[in-house]
Amino acid sequence: MGIAERREREREQRRSAILTAAWEVADRVGWARFSVEQVAAQAELGRATVYGYFASQNELVVAMAREALQMLSDKLAAAPALREALDVPVRFAQANPPAFALLFPSDEGQNRQFASPELEQICVQGRELVARLVRLADRSGSKLPSAANATAFLSAVAMAGVLVPELRASTTLRRRWQEFCLGDAAAPPASKPEK
Repeated sequence: MGIAERREREREQRRSAILTAAWEVADRVGWARFSVEQVAAQAELGRATVYGYFASQNELVVAMAREALQMLSDKLAAAPALREALDVPVRFAQANPPAFALLFPSDEGQNRQFASPELEQICVQGRELVARLVRLADRSGSKLPSAANATAFLSAVAMAGVLVPELRASTTLRRRWQEFCLGDAAAPPASKPEK
């Protein structure tokens, strides 16, 4: 391995370590108090080093949002059926609260300090990912509202699991909620009795 390749690998490792530290800070202090200074301290680096990898706090947050979007995308892609896919936003929010909050702010002002066209575009892509649940619903044979409303309907079913504390805390209750909203389409097919 040449010097250039080694330096590039070391640079990628340092960048990854900064992002890991940034997630730890976001998880510990929340987005309202998030700062590059805290990220640098968490990563045991100087502020100037962090700025050498990310030109601004907004650039760091956008990189984090890209990571969050990729995590969500991977989880939705791995869901074998609608029932599991509807649980992805809940599981994602439970496992990665700061990532979920970054992609799906609970109010318009939540991430205002990081506002940028890039971040907004990533948030739009996050909403589009959840909207793709419609394709899974079509494959599962679910009876959905008209095409114009199906995306909003399924997004609401999935996001209710995140936003309603009782649904977020109870898998059984969440499954019942899904079945109530979708009829039995989200439930696995009943096994046939053996003869």
